[in-house]
Amino acid sequence: MPPRAIASGLMKSVVATTYGGPEVLRIVDAPTPVAGEGQVLVRVAASSVNPLDWHELRGTPYVVRMMRGLRAPKSSGHAMGSDVAGVVESVGPGVTRFTAGDEVLGFGSGAWSEHMVVGEAGLVLKPKNLSMTDAGGVGVAAITALQGLRRGGQVSPVTWGPGEVEPMRPRVLIIGASGGVGTFAVQIAKLLGAHVTAVTSTRNLELVARLGADDVVDYTTTEVTEGRPRFDLVFELAGNRRLRDLARILTPSGSLIACGAPSGQWIAPLAAPAGLAITSRFSKRTYTSFLAKRDIDDLQQLADWLGTGALRVVVDDVYPLERIADAVAHSESGHVRGKVIVTM
Repeated sequence: MPPRAIASGLMKSVVATTYGGPEVLRIVDAPTPVAGEGQVLVRVAASSVNPLDWHELRGTPYVVRMMRGLRAPKSSGHAMGSDVAGVVESVGPGVTRFTAGDEVLGFGSGAWSEHMVVGEAGLVLKPKNLSMTDAGGVGVAAITALQGLRRGGQVSPVTWGPGEVEPMRPRVLIIGASGGVGTFAVQIAKLLGAHVTAVTSTRNLELVARLGADDVVDYTTTEVTEGRPRFDLVFELAGNRRLRDLARILTPSGSLIACGAPSGQWIAPLAAPAGLAITSRFSKRTYTSFLAKRDIDDLQQLADWLGTGALRVVVDDVYPLERIADAVAHSESGHVRGKVIVTM
């Protein structure tokens, strides 16, 4: 952190006082926070941009404003950003897992700042072989991929004993496989023993194949819901396909896990999850949408895989904090491969 900021007790922080696009973001001098009970003060080295961040920035779909404020963000002076990688500066009372100087990764609130306070449960130790830049892209996207696959029944690799017939691997379809969540989901599904079919655009076919996908589908030339084998799990990250079309390619006891937000400001984002829940209630299949939640065991599992090299972070581009508006605009473009990283 710059000597001036330390001396003055101030830090650079990205805030938005109104809803809008990247142009409403402002870099301000803000007081450096202090770790409270059960909290950790982290000197941020890197963060990233997630759809979660730009939905909160724009206040869309409008259901977001029911929590953040109808006309303007209630906490307009609060820093934005979720994912964090950095160094522990200090710890609050009751913190037992970290000490000053520890390198950590995780997610919380206010990561687009030189310092942020995170609850102890939102952090794990960063693997030594993982760069801060890569670690800044793990948080929300990686845990969403892991929890989404587990929600769909992918918990651990299928195993068999001596003399047994090798069981059929679960078949997983990942739609939107080249994005932040998708690049993690392809790798994690393979680690969990699945046969993975990845859906992406022409320019990303090679990327998802390198990540381990068994089959790749170019959605610009092939309709994934036509003439496909049935899947045990369809992980929908794009949010633009009809439920009845996806249901056609599920096994009788399969799962459809939807994470991408359908287009629309009010009705569609509310109706889609309700429709999935109602359909699931009257079916042997599982239909659900979900948002990732903070889970220390899941974060640790991700860190373990990253530490062994079994899982890696796909980085599309890296921006300094001063170019946060450009980073968000790039993330919103719909053409990102993996993660957009922001460095302090």
